[in-house]
Amino acid sequence: MRMTVPSFRSRKGSDPPLVVLTAYDAATTAVAEAAGVDCILVGDSLGMVVLGHDTTLKVTVDDMVHHAAAVGRCRENALLVVDMPWL
Repeated sequence: MRMTVPSFRSRKGSDPPLVVLTAYDAATTAVAEAAGVDCILVGDSLGMVVLGHDTTLKVTVDDMVHHAAAVGRCRENALLVVDMPWL
């Protein structure tokens, strides 16, 4: 069953706890979905983890859209949350 914002909010603080995983690509998303995570976060930390920047400040909206699209194509049930880059 697809996680929605209302269902995510209603589970906050309950048992079992919500499970959130950061993913930047299709492969990680497939593993997260198979594990049944509740939410997948595409974080601006991709600037350092994937793109090799020394800070998240160099991440652009286009970078975030590119990685969010990759995750979104494979996401089936987890709620998808995407950071906005600085400024």
